Amino acid sequence: MPAAENPNQSSDEEADLIERAKEFDPEAWNTLYDAYYPKMYKFLYVRLGERSAAEDLAADVFEQACKGICRFRYRGAPISAWLYRIARNLMVDFLRRRSRAPERRLEPAAESQMATADASGEVALRDEISRALRELTEDQQQVLLLRHIEGHDVASTAAIVGKKDNAVRAQEFRALRSLRRILTRDGEAD
Repeated sequence: MPAAENPNQSSDEEADLIERAKEFDPEAWNTLYDAYYPKMYKFLYVRLGERSAAEDLAADVFEQACKGICRFRYRGAPISAWLYRIARNLMVDFLRRRSRAPERRLEPAAESQMATADASGEVALRDEISRALRELTEDQQQVLLLRHIEGHDVASTAAIVGKKDNAVRAQEFRALRSLRRILTRDGEAD
């Protein structure tokens, strides 16, 4: 597991892993994929709410990483920061393309069948939180997902988003306050 994910490993080990990946060592790529595909998938799924889109984009992260690994320069920040940036850029492109495409809705019968397949209370809560998250800024969404869904600490979140620790803490505080306000407002509207 890369140094960023395992505190017992050194940055030298992660640098070595990156160098092996640059040489297209299959074992290095397997290590990166095994360590980060689930994280990329979860990051994308929480933002998109679509399993197949998240799976496709998470795989695309590694395709893009493979194409760009030769240009990657290890400077002590974890490789996960680079992979999350790729995931975020792919997601933004996906959302941009989707917003231009005509919206297709399921027929009401299909929607009701899907709703009864899941626990309706859980689905409603997940949908409510997803809607509230979409009202936050992109930066706020990313910080909340990294901190509260992915479980990153402030330092690794700061490395991933390219900000200082204090800026991440402030962004997280504002995002949580806004999320609470949105959920309270939506709860009162019901």
